[in-house]
Amino acid sequence: MFDLMQESVLNFNQGHKNILKCMKNPVQSHLPKINLHTHQIVIGEQIQVLNVFAQDLPMNENKQYFSTGLHPWHIGKVNPETCFQAIELAAKQKNMLAIGECGLDRSIATEFSLQLSHFKKHIEIAEKYNKPLIIHCVRAFSDLIQLKKETKSSIPWLIHGYNGNMDTTKNLVRHGFYLSAGEKFLSSESKHTVLQTIPNDRIFLETDDREISIEDVYLLASQILKIEENTLIKMIFNNFKTIFGDDKLALNNYLT
Repeated sequence: MFDLMQESVLNFNQGHKNILKCMKNPVQSHLPKINLHTHQIVIGEQIQVLNVFAQDLPMNENKQYFSTGLHPWHIGKVNPETCFQAIELAAKQKNMLAIGECGLDRSIATEFSLQLSHFKKHIEIAEKYNKPLIIHCVRAFSDLIQLKKETKSSIPWLIHGYNGNMDTTKNLVRHGFYLSAGEKFLSSESKHTVLQTIPNDRIFLETDDREISIEDVYLLASQILKIEENTLIKMIFNNFKTIFGDDKLALNNYLT
Protein backbone atom coordinates (compact mmCIF):
# COMPACT_ATOMS: atom_id res chain seq x y z
CA MET A 1 0.00 0.00 0.00
CA PHE A 2 2.89 2.36 0.77
CA ASP A 3 4.36 1.83 -2.70
CA LEU A 4 0.96 2.56 -4.24
CA MET A 5 0.65 5.79 -2.26
CA GLN A 6 4.19 6.85 -3.14
CA GLU A 7 3.56 6.23 -6.84
CA SER A 8 0.22 8.01 -6.60
CA VAL A 9 1.88 11.09 -5.13
CA LEU A 10 4.46 11.27 -7.93
CA ASN A 11 1.75 10.91 -10.54
CA PHE A 12 -0.48 13.42 -8.78
CA ASN A 13 2.28 16.03 -8.57
CA GLN A 14 2.88 15.79 -12.30
CA GLY A 15 -0.81 16.00 -13.05
CA HIS A 16 -1.19 18.92 -10.64
CA LYS A 17 1.57 20.81 -12.48
CA ASN A 18 -0.27 20.25 -15.75
CA ILE A 19 -3.52 21.54 -14.28
CA LEU A 20 -1.84 24.64 -12.87
CA LYS A 21 -0.19 25.23 -16.24
CA CYS A 22 -3.62 25.24 -17.89
CA MET A 23 -4.93 27.58 -15.21
CA LYS A 24 -2.41 30.23 -16.25
CA ASN A 25 -4.08 30.38 -19.65
CA PRO A 26 -7.79 29.82 -18.97
CA VAL A 27 -8.85 30.93 -22.43
CA GLN A 28 -7.09 27.98 -24.03
CA SER A 29 -7.46 25.49 -21.23
CA HIS A 30 -10.10 22.84 -20.59
CA LEU A 31 -11.65 21.81 -17.32
CA PRO A 32 -10.15 18.65 -15.78
CA LYS A 33 -12.19 15.47 -15.80
CA ILE A 34 -13.43 14.30 -12.40
CA ASN A 35 -12.80 10.67 -11.42
CA LEU A 36 -14.93 10.31 -8.31
CA HIS A 37 -13.71 6.89 -7.22
CA THR A 38 -10.55 5.08 -8.24
CA HIS A 39 -8.22 2.45 -6.82
CA GLN A 40 -5.26 3.61 -8.87
CA ILE A 41 -3.93 7.07 -9.69
CA VAL A 42 -2.75 7.92 -13.19
CA ILE A 43 -0.94 10.90 -14.66
CA GLY A 44 -3.16 13.39 -16.40
CA GLU A 45 -5.07 16.62 -16.17
CA GLN A 46 -7.84 15.21 -14.03
CA ILE A 47 -9.04 15.33 -10.43
CA GLN A 48 -8.99 11.87 -8.89
CA VAL A 49 -10.31 10.66 -5.55
CA LEU A 50 -8.30 7.65 -4.45
CA ASN A 51 -10.11 4.98 -2.45
CA VAL A 52 -8.11 4.00 0.64
CA PHE A 53 -9.44 1.16 2.77
CA ALA A 54 -9.61 2.05 6.46
CA GLN A 55 -7.25 -0.76 7.44
CA ASP A 56 -4.60 0.77 5.14
CA LEU A 57 -4.60 4.13 6.90
CA PRO A 58 -2.90 6.45 7.69
CA MET A 59 -2.62 8.31 4.41
CA ASN A 60 0.40 10.44 5.21
CA GLU A 61 0.70 12.26 1.91
CA ASN A 62 -1.27 15.53 1.90
CA LYS A 63 -1.19 16.18 -1.86
CA GLN A 64 -3.50 13.40 -2.98
CA TYR A 65 -7.24 13.55 -2.64
CA PHE A 66 -8.72 10.42 -1.09
CA SER A 67 -11.74 8.92 0.62
CA THR A 68 -11.71 6.19 3.23
CA GLY A 69 -14.07 3.82 4.98
CA LEU A 70 -14.64 0.29 6.21
CA HIS A 71 -15.90 -1.65 3.20
CA PRO A 72 -18.72 -4.09 4.02
CA TRP A 73 -16.66 -6.89 2.44
CA HIS A 74 -14.00 -6.35 5.11
CA ILE A 75 -16.30 -6.50 8.13
CA GLY A 76 -15.19 -9.37 10.36
CA LYS A 77 -11.72 -9.41 8.79
CA VAL A 78 -10.32 -6.26 10.40
CA ASN A 79 -10.63 -4.54 13.76
CA PRO A 80 -13.57 -2.11 13.41
CA GLU A 81 -12.62 0.01 16.41
CA THR A 82 -9.13 0.60 15.02
CA CYS A 83 -10.60 1.36 11.60
CA PHE A 84 -13.08 3.94 12.88
CA GLN A 85 -10.40 5.64 14.95
CA ALA A 86 -8.24 5.86 11.83
CA ILE A 87 -11.16 7.19 9.76
CA GLU A 88 -11.81 9.94 12.31
CA LEU A 89 -8.16 10.98 12.25
CA ALA A 90 -8.15 10.96 8.46
CA ALA A 91 -11.32 13.07 8.36
CA LYS A 92 -9.32 15.95 9.82
CA GLN A 93 -7.04 16.04 6.77
CA LYS A 94 -7.90 18.66 4.16
CA ASN A 95 -7.23 16.27 1.30
CA MET A 96 -9.63 13.66 2.69
CA LEU A 97 -12.74 14.49 0.67
CA ALA A 98 -15.30 11.87 1.66
CA ILE A 99 -16.16 9.01 4.01
CA GLY A 100 -16.22 5.69 2.17
CA GLU A 101 -16.43 3.57 0.45
CA CYS A 102 -18.77 2.12 2.98
CA GLY A 103 -22.28 0.79 2.77
CA LEU A 104 -24.61 -2.19 2.51
CA ASP A 105 -24.37 -5.41 0.53
CA ARG A 106 -27.04 -8.12 0.65
CA SER A 107 -25.05 -10.37 -1.67
CA ILE A 108 -22.48 -11.27 1.01
CA ALA A 109 -22.71 -13.53 4.06
CA THR A 110 -21.91 -10.83 6.62
CA GLU A 111 -24.86 -10.30 8.95
CA PHE A 112 -26.90 -7.39 7.61
CA SER A 113 -27.58 -5.93 11.06
CA LEU A 114 -23.82 -5.68 11.58
CA GLN A 115 -23.43 -3.96 8.23
CA LEU A 116 -26.13 -1.47 9.26
CA SER A 117 -24.42 -0.79 12.57
CA HIS A 118 -21.09 -0.06 10.90
CA PHE A 119 -22.67 2.05 8.18
CA LYS A 120 -24.45 4.18 10.78
CA LYS A 121 -21.08 4.85 12.38
CA HIS A 122 -19.81 6.13 9.04
CA ILE A 123 -22.82 8.44 8.81
CA GLU A 124 -22.05 9.83 12.27
CA ILE A 125 -18.45 10.58 11.32
CA ALA A 126 -19.50 12.10 7.99
CA GLU A 127 -21.98 14.39 9.73
CA LYS A 128 -19.44 15.34 12.41
CA TYR A 129 -16.80 16.42 9.88
CA ASN A 130 -19.21 17.55 7.15
CA LYS A 131 -17.90 15.04 4.61
CA PRO A 132 -19.99 13.42 1.85
CA LEU A 133 -20.52 9.65 1.87
CA ILE A 134 -19.25 7.45 -0.96
CA ILE A 135 -21.42 4.36 -0.80
CA HIS A 136 -21.12 0.75 -1.93
CA CYS A 137 -24.64 -0.64 -2.28
CA VAL A 138 -25.71 -4.04 -3.61
CA ARG A 139 -29.35 -5.20 -3.47
CA ALA A 140 -30.02 -2.82 -0.59
CA PHE A 141 -31.27 0.38 -2.16
CA SER A 142 -34.57 0.38 -0.28
CA ASP A 143 -32.63 -0.08 2.98
CA LEU A 144 -30.38 2.81 1.99
CA ILE A 145 -33.29 5.13 1.29
CA GLN A 146 -34.96 4.19 4.57
CA LEU A 147 -31.74 4.83 6.49
CA LYS A 148 -31.31 8.24 4.86
CA LYS A 149 -34.83 9.13 5.95
CA GLU A 150 -34.33 7.85 9.50
CA THR A 151 -31.02 9.61 10.08
CA LYS A 152 -32.20 12.88 8.49
CA SER A 153 -28.66 13.16 7.18
CA SER A 154 -27.68 16.58 5.84
CA ILE A 155 -24.53 15.62 3.93
CA PRO A 156 -24.49 14.36 0.30
CA TRP A 157 -24.83 10.62 -0.29
CA LEU A 158 -23.05 9.38 -3.43
CA ILE A 159 -23.50 5.82 -4.67
CA HIS A 160 -20.38 4.67 -6.50
CA GLY A 161 -20.31 1.89 -9.09
CA TYR A 162 -24.00 2.45 -9.66
CA ASN A 163 -25.82 -0.31 -11.52
CA GLY A 164 -29.50 0.12 -10.68
CA ASN A 165 -32.55 -0.17 -12.91
CA MET A 166 -34.94 2.57 -14.04
CA ASP A 167 -37.33 2.43 -11.09
CA THR A 168 -34.51 2.31 -8.54
CA THR A 169 -32.79 5.24 -10.23
CA LYS A 170 -35.88 7.43 -10.18
CA ASN A 171 -36.48 6.57 -6.52
CA LEU A 172 -32.90 7.35 -5.51
CA VAL A 173 -32.92 10.65 -7.39
CA ARG A 174 -36.22 11.56 -5.73
CA HIS A 175 -34.56 11.05 -2.35
CA GLY A 176 -31.54 13.21 -3.14
CA PHE A 177 -28.84 10.67 -3.99
CA TYR A 178 -25.95 11.29 -6.38
CA LEU A 179 -25.05 8.42 -8.72
CA SER A 180 -21.59 7.61 -10.07
CA ALA A 181 -21.35 5.36 -13.11
CA GLY A 182 -18.41 3.33 -14.38
CA GLU A 183 -17.48 0.94 -17.14
CA LYS A 184 -19.83 -1.88 -16.11
CA PHE A 185 -22.92 0.35 -16.11
CA LEU A 186 -22.01 2.22 -19.28
CA SER A 187 -21.14 -0.95 -21.21
CA SER A 188 -24.58 -2.44 -20.65
CA GLU A 189 -26.92 -1.36 -23.44
CA SER A 190 -29.92 -1.96 -21.19
CA LYS A 191 -28.63 0.76 -18.85
CA HIS A 192 -28.35 3.48 -21.50
CA THR A 193 -31.88 4.77 -20.98
CA VAL A 194 -31.31 4.63 -17.23
CA LEU A 195 -28.25 6.88 -17.54
CA GLN A 196 -30.27 9.32 -19.61
CA THR A 197 -32.83 9.71 -16.79
CA ILE A 198 -30.24 10.79 -14.20
CA PRO A 199 -30.46 14.58 -13.81
CA ASN A 200 -27.40 16.55 -14.94
CA ASP A 201 -26.76 17.78 -11.41
CA ARG A 202 -26.76 14.28 -9.85
CA ILE A 203 -24.28 12.40 -12.03
CA PHE A 204 -20.61 11.48 -11.59
CA LEU A 205 -18.24 9.17 -13.45
CA GLU A 206 -15.47 6.89 -12.18
CA THR A 207 -13.00 4.15 -13.07
CA ASP A 208 -13.30 2.23 -9.77
CA ASP A 209 -10.88 -0.73 -9.86
CA ARG A 210 -11.09 -1.20 -13.63
CA GLU A 211 -8.24 -0.78 -16.09
CA ILE A 212 -10.27 1.58 -18.27
CA SER A 213 -9.13 5.22 -18.44
CA ILE A 214 -11.34 8.06 -17.24
CA GLU A 215 -11.03 9.49 -20.77
CA ASP A 216 -12.72 6.41 -22.20
CA VAL A 217 -15.41 6.55 -19.51
CA TYR A 218 -16.25 10.15 -20.41
CA LEU A 219 -16.24 9.37 -24.13
CA LEU A 220 -18.63 6.45 -23.66
CA ALA A 221 -20.94 8.44 -21.39
CA SER A 222 -21.08 11.41 -23.76
CA GLN A 223 -22.04 9.09 -26.62
CA ILE A 224 -24.83 7.50 -24.57
CA LEU A 225 -26.12 10.87 -23.38
CA LYS A 226 -25.75 12.31 -26.90
CA ILE A 227 -23.99 15.45 -25.72
CA GLU A 228 -20.61 17.01 -26.43
CA GLU A 229 -17.85 15.65 -24.22
CA ASN A 230 -16.88 19.17 -23.09
CA THR A 231 -20.48 19.71 -21.98
CA LEU A 232 -20.32 16.52 -19.90
CA ILE A 233 -16.96 17.52 -18.39
CA LYS A 234 -18.30 20.92 -17.35
CA MET A 235 -21.48 19.36 -15.98
CA ILE A 236 -19.64 16.90 -13.72
CA PHE A 237 -17.04 19.48 -12.76
CA ASN A 238 -19.84 21.74 -11.52
CA ASN A 239 -21.29 18.83 -9.55
CA PHE A 240 -17.90 18.34 -7.93
CA LYS A 241 -17.81 22.02 -6.94
CA THR A 242 -21.30 21.72 -5.47
CA ILE A 243 -20.38 18.71 -3.33
CA PHE A 244 -16.80 19.45 -2.33
CA GLY A 245 -16.45 23.23 -2.65
CA ASP A 246 -14.48 25.66 -4.77
CA ASP A 247 -11.27 25.49 -2.77
CA LYS A 248 -10.11 22.06 -3.98
CA LEU A 249 -7.09 22.33 -6.27
CA ALA A 250 -7.64 26.09 -6.49
CA LEU A 251 -10.91 25.42 -8.27
CA ASN A 252 -11.83 29.10 -8.14
CA ASN A 253 -9.51 29.49 -11.13
CA TYR A 254 -11.91 27.32 -13.12
CA LEU A 255 -15.12 29.09 -12.18
CA THR A 256 -17.24 30.05 -15.13
